[in-house]
Amino acid sequence: IRGAFAVKLNKNRPSSKQNLSDSVVTHDGTAVQEQQIQILVSDMKCTNLPIMDNELIGGLADPYVKFVSSPKELLYSNSWPKSSIVTKNLNPVWDESYHLTLDGKGMKNGLAEGSMLMLTVVDYDATSSNDVIGTVALNLNELVSELDLSGRGPSDKVQETSISKPILRNGQEYGMLECKLKTAFLAPKEIKSFLSEAKNVKTATKMSWKSKIQFFTGLSIN
Repeated sequence: IRGAFAVKLNKNRPSSKQNLSDSVVTHDGTAVQEQQIQILVSDMKCTNLPIMDNELIGGLADPYVKFVSSPKELLYSNSWPKSSIVTKNLNPVWDESYHLTLDGKGMKNGLAEGSMLMLTVVDYDATSSNDVIGTVALNLNELVSELDLSGRGPSDKVQETSISKPILRNGQEYGMLECKLKTAFLAPKEIKSFLSEAKNVKTATKMSWKSKIQFFTGLSIN
């Protein structure tokens, strides 16, 4: 779903009054606009989930999906991004799309080897701790294999991936998860276009306040 993926988008040197907290400065003092890996998860559904609730309260499950990254810093910000809860359903369908921004600050040369995105299916419980049903683990490098993370390629390139995988816990299958993922390597001002065709988008990002203003208004903040 920042500094690690910063690339050079313009060659103009900043004025002395420009605030570069949302930019990167090269060794020669050139300001560069930050790009980040954007992920849009849509058409998400699970099938054949196990019964998680007591028969007295329906004998079904109340699933939601938690988006977890490794390393943690890519997505975690006080809590993990998560979907809405679908109540009393063993074959849930989410009519929302989920927008994630990967924060790679401190990582060099793109994604670290072994970086993962985990879609963890959880059963919500109002009276006790939530129970993990299982996880689908995705290799992030595979999700961006068609993108040019150097910033020298076209910035409007979008990679599309369809997922249909078993939900695993301790080596056992607990149903299936299907979804579609779109990934792109974009500057904040390009995100609106990336999301323009998606419906019911829920955004869970670690964007700075300046990047958020750029995203929602298209304005550049110095």
